[in-house]
Amino acid sequence: MPIPIIDLFAGPGGLNEGFSRVEDARGDAVFETVLSVEKDEVAHQTLELRALYRRLRQRSDLKKYWEYVQGGITREELFTSAGDLADAARAEALNATLGVSDAANLEIEAKIARQLQNAGSADCILIGGPPCQAYSLVGRARRRHEDKEEFESDQLHVLYREYLRIVARFRPMVFVMENVPGLLSAKLKGTRVFQMICDDLHAVGYDLYPLNEAKPGAATDDPKNFVVEAERHGVPQARSRVFILGLRSDLHLKRRAIAKSSSEQVTIADAIADLPRIRSRLSKEPDSADRWLSAITEPFLGYSFAGLEPAFRSALYNRIGTMHANYPLGARSMERVKSGPDRLSDWFGAATCDLVLNHNSRGHMRRDLLRYFFWAEYASHFGRSPTLADVPHFLRPNHLNVTGDATDLPFADRFRVQIRSRPSTTVVSHIAKDGHYYIHYEPKQCRSLSVREAARLQTFPDDYFFEGPVTEQYFQVGNAVPPYLAKQIGTVVHAILRGQ
Repeated sequence: MPIPIIDLFAGPGGLNEGFSRVEDARGDAVFETVLSVEKDEVAHQTLELRALYRRLRQRSDLKKYWEYVQGGITREELFTSAGDLADAARAEALNATLGVSDAANLEIEAKIARQLQNAGSADCILIGGPPCQAYSLVGRARRRHEDKEEFESDQLHVLYREYLRIVARFRPMVFVMENVPGLLSAKLKGTRVFQMICDDLHAVGYDLYPLNEAKPGAATDDPKNFVVEAERHGVPQARSRVFILGLRSDLHLKRRAIAKSSSEQVTIADAIADLPRIRSRLSKEPDSADRWLSAITEPFLGYSFAGLEPAFRSALYNRIGTMHANYPLGARSMERVKSGPDRLSDWFGAATCDLVLNHNSRGHMRRDLLRYFFWAEYASHFGRSPTLADVPHFLRPNHLNVTGDATDLPFADRFRVQIRSRPSTTVVSHIAKDGHYYIHYEPKQCRSLSVREAARLQTFPDDYFFEGPVTEQYFQVGNAVPPYLAKQIGTVVHAILRGQ
């Protein structure tokens, strides 16, 4: 019988997607998510849809799912057609907020108890982590001048207590708690938050371990050991996150560590190069192929670029001369060709279908199109993303703090190209606001990453559909735990429970 999973602060379901893919030697699922709790309504819709997808896949009956994600039927029609499977999916995915009131907390606890009873097991695994924005190093830098008292009373700082409360009541055999590295240095009323969390979890009967193998001579309880770098585990993205592995003390479980990938790091090109090429579009004005092309090429043809390195200037003009607008604005199908490591291609689902979900460009202003083109060509030539000091004055943002030679700015790389030969930079929820930090490496596409490309970098399978407006889709992707990493964590948990 699969081991029940409770997923708190679930987002779009990255952690439980990974755990759901762990199989035993017979090919049977080791874990089954019985409840996932998410407060955001749109992310909950994604979570609920994925819960239904898994059940339909078990019955080899995905026809209606494919119809829905292509826009052929409504969500209501899909769920109605699924009958009892839809009821089970709705029972699994709960749209609720922890910590808003005692009544709400009791209702969530009652739902957890009911789902565990239905699963026929009091033993469970708890996964998830409280929202992390308050602990983000960038977020804290931006809040430097905010009222300290207001910041310390931010509910995000104390939501972990709701996690703790559920740990104490339901006594999971193992829990996996995830957060950002800023948690390690964050303080609440002068006390380090990480130490508070550890003390509280020890007090309710848990031994805490990092997922990493401890470095020779290092203390296993050194907070830095709790940081997992996803790019060391086959994820095509430089993403550092804190993971706390909690083992119930009375079970005397033996700690295991996550294995580092034995091969080279996976690059962004490994992850997304096989996706259909698409072009961006003009925003805040009518878009057409001709208008888009002229918006990029004409301003450059009227500028001398006298200060640029000659070879780069020549490459830039050559690229301008070969620009075209033949790519579509989005794509819904593709010819499946493996590109990159087989394990990742198989993980994305290269053999499952030819559909491409959530792969549409977003609009950009004329001036930003110029920047995206220049930034991408610069990266193609020099192998790095330029800072504002590297670009001509007419391409620099017209911000009050961008003056002189632009060499001493706090965010001098607010425009950034993702370098094709490396893992991407960290995909975060800010991608929902604009794509400046996520410029595609191919100049001719002249755009920021699509939702599907961002989802690939987060290792969501290609059949994973994100609900809601495009902005909400980006937000969900940026807030998630990479499922490919989550599967490896789930494999560790399985080994711990088997005593191996």
